Amino acid sequence: MPWPMVHFAIASNLFEGEPSPDFLIGSIGPDAIHVRGEISREEKGTTHLVSNGKLPQKDVILHNCKDYFSMWPDMKWKDFVLGYFSHIYADLRWTDTIYADFERAYEGDQEHIRNTYTVEVSQLEFLLMKSMENTEGILTSLKIAKGFSIDPFVTRQEVEQYRNEKISWLRDGQNEPNITPIYFPIEKVQHFIDQTSIELKELCTNWRGRV
Repeated sequence: MPWPMVHFAIASNLFEGEPSPDFLIGSIGPDAIHVRGEISREEKGTTHLVSNGKLPQKDVILHNCKDYFSMWPDMKWKDFVLGYFSHIYADLRWTDTIYADFERAYEGDQEHIRNTYTVEVSQLEFLLMKSMENTEGILTSLKIAKGFSIDPFVTRQEVEQYRNEKISWLRDGQNEPNITPIYFPIEKVQHFIDQTSIELKELCTNWRGRV
Protein backbone atom coordinates (compact mmCIF):
# COMPACT_ATOMS: atom_id res chain seq x y z
CA MET A 1 0.00 0.00 0.00
CA PRO A 2 1.23 3.56 -0.62
CA TRP A 3 2.32 5.58 2.39
CA PRO A 4 0.89 8.98 3.45
CA MET A 5 2.84 11.28 1.12
CA VAL A 6 1.47 9.47 -1.93
CA HIS A 7 -2.06 10.04 -0.63
CA PHE A 8 -1.25 13.68 0.14
CA ALA A 9 0.21 14.18 -3.34
CA ILE A 10 -2.99 12.82 -4.86
CA ALA A 11 -5.03 15.13 -2.61
CA SER A 12 -2.88 18.06 -3.71
CA ASN A 13 -3.53 17.28 -7.36
CA LEU A 14 -7.25 16.98 -6.77
CA PHE A 15 -7.50 20.36 -5.09
CA GLU A 16 -4.93 22.27 -7.17
CA GLY A 17 -2.41 22.43 -4.34
CA GLU A 18 -4.85 23.32 -1.56
CA PRO A 19 -6.64 20.21 -0.26
CA SER A 20 -8.89 20.81 2.73
CA PRO A 21 -7.69 19.67 6.17
CA ASP A 22 -10.67 17.31 6.32
CA PHE A 23 -9.85 15.60 3.02
CA LEU A 24 -6.20 15.25 4.05
CA ILE A 25 -6.90 13.58 7.37
CA GLY A 26 -9.53 11.41 5.71
CA SER A 27 -6.97 10.31 3.13
CA ILE A 28 -5.00 8.48 5.83
CA GLY A 29 -8.06 7.45 7.85
CA PRO A 30 -8.19 3.77 6.83
CA ASP A 31 -4.66 3.25 8.18
CA ALA A 32 -5.50 4.77 11.58
CA ILE A 33 -6.23 1.25 12.80
CA HIS A 34 -2.46 0.89 13.23
CA VAL A 35 -2.61 2.91 16.46
CA ARG A 36 -4.22 -0.13 18.10
CA GLY A 37 -0.83 -1.84 18.07
CA GLU A 38 -0.27 -5.27 16.62
CA ILE A 39 -3.12 -5.94 14.23
CA SER A 40 -3.83 -8.77 11.85
CA ARG A 41 -4.21 -8.43 8.09
CA GLU A 42 -7.88 -9.20 8.58
CA GLU A 43 -8.29 -6.33 11.05
CA LYS A 44 -6.59 -3.87 8.71
CA GLY A 45 -8.60 -5.26 5.85
CA THR A 46 -11.83 -4.29 7.61
CA THR A 47 -11.07 -0.56 7.37
CA HIS A 48 -10.19 -1.00 3.67
CA LEU A 49 -13.35 -2.98 2.78
CA VAL A 50 -11.26 -6.06 2.03
CA SER A 51 -13.27 -9.19 1.23
CA ASN A 52 -11.80 -12.67 0.78
CA GLY A 53 -8.31 -11.19 1.03
CA LYS A 54 -8.82 -8.70 -1.78
CA LEU A 55 -9.40 -4.96 -1.89
CA PRO A 56 -12.83 -3.91 -3.15
CA GLN A 57 -13.35 -3.06 -6.77
CA LYS A 58 -14.29 0.41 -7.92
CA ASP A 59 -18.06 -0.07 -7.79
CA VAL A 60 -17.95 -1.25 -4.16
CA ILE A 61 -15.81 1.72 -3.15
CA LEU A 62 -18.17 4.11 -4.92
CA HIS A 63 -21.25 2.56 -3.32
CA ASN A 64 -19.81 2.82 0.20
CA CYS A 65 -18.51 6.34 -0.39
CA LYS A 66 -21.92 7.49 -1.59
CA ASP A 67 -23.66 5.97 1.44
CA TYR A 68 -21.34 7.64 3.96
CA PHE A 69 -21.24 10.90 2.00
CA SER A 70 -25.02 11.31 2.32
CA MET A 71 -25.14 10.62 6.07
CA TRP A 72 -24.43 14.21 7.13
CA PRO A 73 -24.72 17.52 5.22
CA ASP A 74 -21.62 19.11 6.81
CA MET A 75 -18.97 19.74 4.13
CA LYS A 76 -16.14 18.86 6.54
CA TRP A 77 -17.68 15.40 6.94
CA LYS A 78 -18.15 15.05 3.21
CA ASP A 79 -14.51 15.97 2.53
CA PHE A 80 -13.37 13.50 5.19
CA VAL A 81 -15.45 10.75 3.57
CA LEU A 82 -14.09 11.55 0.12
CA GLY A 83 -10.57 11.42 1.50
CA TYR A 84 -11.24 8.11 3.26
CA PHE A 85 -12.56 6.31 0.21
CA SER A 86 -10.05 7.98 -2.11
CA HIS A 87 -7.41 6.29 0.05
CA ILE A 88 -8.97 2.90 -0.59
CA TYR A 89 -9.20 3.56 -4.33
CA ALA A 90 -5.54 4.64 -4.44
CA ASP A 91 -4.57 1.49 -2.54
CA LEU A 92 -6.46 -0.62 -5.07
CA ARG A 93 -4.73 1.04 -8.02
CA TRP A 94 -1.31 0.82 -6.29
CA THR A 95 -1.78 -2.88 -5.62
CA ASP A 96 -2.74 -3.55 -9.23
CA THR A 97 0.08 -1.50 -10.76
CA ILE A 98 3.07 -0.29 -8.74
CA TYR A 99 3.13 -3.12 -6.22
CA ALA A 100 2.40 -5.79 -8.81
CA ASP A 101 5.38 -4.52 -10.83
CA PHE A 102 7.53 -4.65 -7.69
CA GLU A 103 6.64 -8.26 -6.98
CA ARG A 104 7.45 -9.26 -10.56
CA ALA A 105 10.76 -7.38 -10.62
CA TYR A 106 12.01 -8.26 -7.15
CA GLU A 107 15.16 -10.38 -7.35
CA GLY A 108 16.13 -10.70 -3.70
CA ASP A 109 15.36 -13.27 -1.06
CA GLN A 110 11.60 -13.53 -0.58
CA GLU A 111 12.15 -13.42 3.17
CA HIS A 112 13.38 -9.84 2.76
CA ILE A 113 10.79 -8.53 0.33
CA ARG A 114 8.79 -6.77 3.04
CA ASN A 115 11.87 -5.06 4.42
CA THR A 116 12.91 -3.96 0.93
CA TYR A 117 9.47 -2.48 0.40
CA THR A 118 9.55 -0.64 3.73
CA VAL A 119 12.98 0.90 3.12
CA GLU A 120 12.18 2.00 -0.42
CA VAL A 121 8.80 3.54 0.32
CA SER A 122 10.30 5.25 3.38
CA GLN A 123 12.77 6.92 1.05
CA LEU A 124 9.96 7.72 -1.34
CA GLU A 125 8.16 9.63 1.42
CA PHE A 126 11.11 11.98 1.78
CA LEU A 127 11.64 12.33 -1.95
CA LEU A 128 8.02 13.39 -2.35
CA MET A 129 8.30 15.82 0.55
CA LYS A 130 11.27 17.47 -1.12
CA SER A 131 9.77 17.53 -4.61
CA MET A 132 6.34 18.93 -3.72
CA GLU A 133 6.18 22.70 -3.51
CA ASN A 134 3.35 22.73 -0.96
CA THR A 135 4.61 20.09 1.48
CA GLU A 136 4.77 22.49 4.43
CA GLY A 137 1.28 23.77 3.71
CA ILE A 138 -0.09 20.25 3.53
CA LEU A 139 1.46 19.21 6.84
CA THR A 140 0.28 22.42 8.51
CA SER A 141 -3.24 21.91 7.17
CA LEU A 142 -3.20 18.27 8.25
CA LYS A 143 -2.14 19.26 11.75
CA ILE A 144 -5.20 21.45 12.33
CA ALA A 145 -7.68 18.86 11.03
CA LYS A 146 -10.15 17.55 13.60
CA GLY A 147 -11.06 14.24 12.01
CA PHE A 148 -14.21 12.15 12.40
CA SER A 149 -15.26 8.72 13.54
CA ILE A 150 -16.44 6.55 10.67
CA ASP A 151 -18.32 3.56 12.01
CA PRO A 152 -17.55 0.73 12.20
CA PHE A 153 -14.02 1.35 10.99
CA VAL A 154 -12.04 3.88 13.04
CA THR A 155 -12.72 6.47 15.72
CA ARG A 156 -11.91 10.16 15.63
CA GLN A 157 -9.36 9.64 18.42
CA GLU A 158 -7.60 6.95 16.39
CA VAL A 159 -7.57 9.07 13.25
CA GLU A 160 -6.11 12.08 15.07
CA GLN A 161 -3.54 9.98 16.94
CA TYR A 162 -2.42 8.39 13.68
CA ARG A 163 -2.21 11.82 12.06
CA ASN A 164 0.05 13.04 14.88
CA GLU A 165 2.30 9.99 14.58
CA LYS A 166 2.66 10.39 10.81
CA ILE A 167 3.51 14.10 11.03
CA SER A 168 6.11 13.34 13.69
CA TRP A 169 7.63 10.59 11.54
CA LEU A 170 7.77 12.75 8.43
CA ARG A 171 9.41 15.63 10.29
CA ASP A 172 12.16 13.41 11.67
CA GLY A 173 14.99 13.36 9.14
CA GLN A 174 16.54 10.36 10.85
CA ASN A 175 13.77 8.24 9.31
CA GLU A 176 15.12 8.85 5.80
CA PRO A 177 17.11 5.80 4.63
CA ASN A 178 19.18 7.94 2.23
CA ILE A 179 19.08 5.42 -0.59
CA THR A 180 18.18 5.52 -4.27
CA PRO A 181 15.01 3.45 -4.74
CA ILE A 182 15.41 0.62 -7.23
CA TYR A 183 11.82 -0.58 -7.46
CA PHE A 184 10.02 2.65 -6.66
CA PRO A 185 11.70 5.46 -8.62
CA ILE A 186 10.00 8.77 -7.99
CA GLU A 187 9.29 9.29 -11.70
CA LYS A 188 7.23 6.09 -11.84
CA VAL A 189 5.41 6.92 -8.64
CA GLN A 190 4.70 10.45 -9.83
CA HIS A 191 3.09 9.00 -12.95
CA PHE A 192 0.94 6.82 -10.69
CA ILE A 193 -0.04 9.87 -8.61
CA ASP A 194 -0.99 11.86 -11.71
CA GLN A 195 -2.99 9.04 -13.27
CA THR A 196 -4.81 8.14 -10.06
CA SER A 197 -5.63 11.80 -9.50
CA ILE A 198 -7.25 11.99 -12.92
CA GLU A 199 -9.38 8.96 -12.16
CA LEU A 200 -10.38 10.22 -8.72
CA LYS A 201 -11.13 13.74 -9.90
CA GLU A 202 -13.91 12.46 -12.10
CA LEU A 203 -15.33 10.36 -9.29
CA CYS A 204 -15.14 13.05 -6.62
CA THR A 205 -16.67 15.73 -8.82
CA ASN A 206 -19.88 13.73 -9.07
CA TRP A 207 -20.53 14.30 -5.34
CA ARG A 208 -18.55 17.24 -4.10
CA GLY A 209 -19.34 19.49 -7.00
CA ARG A 210 -16.30 21.75 -6.71
CA VAL A 211 -13.26 19.46 -6.82
